[in-house]
Formats: sequence, structure tokens, C-alpha cells
Amino acid sequence: MPRHPFTAYQLFRTKQENIEPQITDYYRESHDGETVIKLVRLLQIRDVLGTETLDRPCLSLVRSLYIHPVSESMRRYFFYFHAYFSEKEWACLLLLLFQVMPQFQEIRAIYDRSVLLMRVSDQFTVP
Repeated sequence: MPRHPFTAYQLFRTKQENIEPQITDYYRESHDGETVIKLVRLLQIRDVLGTETLDRPCLSLVRSLYIHPVSESMRRYFFYFHAYFSEKEWACLLLLLFQVMPQFQEIRAIYDRSVLLMRVSDQFTVP
């Protein structure tokens, strides 16, 4: 299992505009989404504990990682990235990632009804 090339000093002291391209480059080389999600989570923790404000670190990278099939480890960290998605995207990803969990069956039913109503209302509009 390869380790990431970042030191604790880099992760906690480097500015956001410098660390994000490094994490993106690391992902391009290794294709290790699990480690990238953990690194971004570490940056979120740094935002809470530190004085510097980090505004949704690695936004586009995290969004692209959760669109593709995810591992169980990435699924575990999913709820920390709610701010990275719109409400509609969040609902769709919840249904996609947690299909068998009973607490999301009600959300699935509401979503299915809203999609059906959108389709039906479009069919019966008067031009």
C-alpha cells in the first residue's frame, strides 16, 4: 500500500491554493481516491481547528470522485462533503450510494414521485 507523499507540516501549513494542485497531481499519478478523500477530510479538520479559512478544499476533485463508483471507505466519509453538492445532487447521490438502507427508502419514494410529477406536468401543458 503506497503512502501519500505529504508531510504533516505540508498538510497543516501550506496554503490552500498550493496544496490543492499537489493533491490533484497525486490523484492523477496514483488514482487512489480513498487517500485523496482522507487528505481532503484532513484539510476540513484543519479549517475547523486553524485560523485560516479553507473554502471547500479540492471541490471539483471530490465531486468527480463521488460521481464514479466509490469504495466502502469513501462511502464512510461521504457525509462530510454535503456542502460540495447541491440539494438535488445530494439526494441523487444518497440514493445511489446507499440503495439498500431503509431510512433512504422514503427519500427514494419522494424523489420518484417528484420526477413522475415533472414528467406528467410537462405532458399536459397547453402551448
